[in-house]
Amino acid sequence: MSAIKVLLSDFQFLTRRGLIALIEQSTEFELIGVIEDISQFSKKRQLPGPEVLVMDLAGQNQEVLDQLNAYIEHQEANVLIITNDYDREYLQQLLAMGVKGIITKRCNEKEIVHAIESVAQANRFFCNTILDKLMITHQEADQSCEPTTLTKREFEVLELIAKGYRTSDMAELLFVSIHTINSHRKNILKKLNLKSPAQLILYAIETKLVKL
Repeated sequence: MSAIKVLLSDFQFLTRRGLIALIEQSTEFELIGVIEDISQFSKKRQLPGPEVLVMDLAGQNQEVLDQLNAYIEHQEANVLIITNDYDREYLQQLLAMGVKGIITKRCNEKEIVHAIESVAQANRFFCNTILDKLMITHQEADQSCEPTTLTKREFEVLELIAKGYRTSDMAELLFVSIHTINSHRKNILKKLNLKSPAQLILYAIETKLVKL
């Protein structure tokens, strides 16, 4: 199996060196380039895209976000964001741009590697800290970095559930059995720690993980 091609964007020297070391020490990844400042983004758009763009985002710089958005639109890239900015509207903005995964700098090496692998397959990947911040709640957010991964098909089912599709309609649309749809729903509820389809619909609306 060929190595996952990774492009790294990190404007801070120390964290950039750490991420480079993490990526290069794994035989599963091939580091094909590093974006060290914003001026390099437009040049990278002209080159063949990686399987994953891993980007360390520090602060809400609109110029950086505009460059990231242009890159996603041009390359149709799978993007993993590493951030310690927990502002809910900011996180939702990243999701609306098409970012596939968001984790925090609290996550350990194993979790970061898992995140890169998942996003490379176009799966959604979030640590629980990020998911808690996306939810509307007055309770103290869980600071756990345990990951939550939903496959591409599970996200398709989640989106259809949120749009009000019946189980039989989802099965027909996705060319699978009703049993398969029920299994996906059960897995989604378990992964997101929810109890019912009603909670799932509310969750999808509040977090804006899916486009309605």
